[in-house]
Amino acid sequence: MITRSVIAVAAFATLIAGCAADIPLKSTLDEKGRTWVSGDALVTLARATPSLSNAARDYLYLAPVEINTTGVRRHYLWVALGSTVDRKWQSSTPATATSVVLAPDGLSVALPLTAWDAALPLSMYSTPAPVYQVQRAPISLDQLERLARAASVEVLVVAADGSTATYELWNGAWADWEPFIATTETTPGATDDGRTTRVEDNHAGRWRRSSSSTTSPSVSSRIASRSSRW
Repeated sequence: MITRSVIAVAAFATLIAGCAADIPLKSTLDEKGRTWVSGDALVTLARATPSLSNAARDYLYLAPVEINTTGVRRHYLWVALGSTVDRKWQSSTPATATSVVLAPDGLSVALPLTAWDAALPLSMYSTPAPVYQVQRAPISLDQLERLARAASVEVLVVAADGSTATYELWNGAWADWEPFIATTETTPGATDDGRTTRVEDNHAGRWRRSSSSTTSPSVSSRIASRSSRW
């Protein structure tokens, strides 16, 4: 009798722990027949912009997204740029971001940014500050795992005019992506599309080779010194 009680209590504790760790995922079917899976684990990064205002701050929002097309999965980062200042003013409109550099625990990779798919609304996630640019970056599950388990992550955004901006963690946690990763890893009948990883690797190599012409010397040397592949 005692043994049965112990087993019942252990099973109940496991169930409660699993529910507590579960973060609900949202699934949306678009007009092209693709299933988009997202969660509520939004990572917010920020940087001060004193040139615009003493209290001005720019934000970078990142979150993982899965696109499932007839069983073939591709993973992306939802990448949104926001600001406490109206960036639509001509005097403060920044250049379009072309890549985001992520450096978990000192290993860096540059991911190319492309326009967000028009089949879904841009406001896929709710953000505290207004968003003026929304894009996406291809990423693999292995890279998402490295980000989620990293002790520290440095983030750099490269713009079309060659300028760079460094963002620091403001709200949320990279580890909050773990439930999304665990859920998508066990999606029945789905396989990963290897093209995503090849695109990342090729672009990362080009960015490192051309970094001296697109970033400041200090940023270039810092990234180049940590250019190991993940």
